[in-house]
Amino acid sequence: MLSQLNLTQPRKWHLALSHDESTLLERAVGIFFFAGLTALCAQLALPTTWTPVPYTFQTFSIMAAGVYLRRNDAFLSGAVYLIAGAIGAPIFAGGASGLFSGSQLIASGGYLLAFPVASALIAEGLDRSRKAGVADIKAQIICWTLAMIPVYIFGTLWLAEAYAVDIAQAFAWGTEPFLLWDFGKIVLLAFVTTKVWSYEPFEEASDDDVGSVE
Repeated sequence: MLSQLNLTQPRKWHLALSHDESTLLERAVGIFFFAGLTALCAQLALPTTWTPVPYTFQTFSIMAAGVYLRRNDAFLSGAVYLIAGAIGAPIFAGGASGLFSGSQLIASGGYLLAFPVASALIAEGLDRSRKAGVADIKAQIICWTLAMIPVYIFGTLWLAEAYAVDIAQAFAWGTEPFLLWDFGKIVLLAFVTTKVWSYEPFEEASDDDVGSVE
């Protein structure tokens, strides 16, 4: 189905990348591409003085995996990223590697472990739109909202444990500063997936639609 990834139809690329008839090789390409994109975005890190958690574009790439890949592939993409970093590849924020420090999960481990779940939840909303042939805005809003909940919950809880602080302090460090940051990413991607993308199947597209950007 990647043969349908026509450069003149960017509004429909997601249909080719998530198609049920994609081969294992095509699916693997998508999984590893977005795992690599997450690794790249993790290096775009901005440390600050008010929180030990840096601002990165990891969540953007995790969301992007969810909007382009089918649910299971989106989950696997996040899992591949985690496994690669866990076994020593310097692909976590700031070039870090390893999920454990000694016998303890690293401070950002809660966020990292929640990433595959977040991708899968976003993909579920997009899958419903693709099956319906139109943007299912309700499903997308629900999935966009639900996707960040495990990231914030697991990330905050483990941050509190790792730094031996209370939940309120962990929330102030690891969730509160990022709410607007992540909301902006969601608004941008949700605008694309509901207002720009077409969910009309390739085989049903008219010749006039080829190359059009409305």
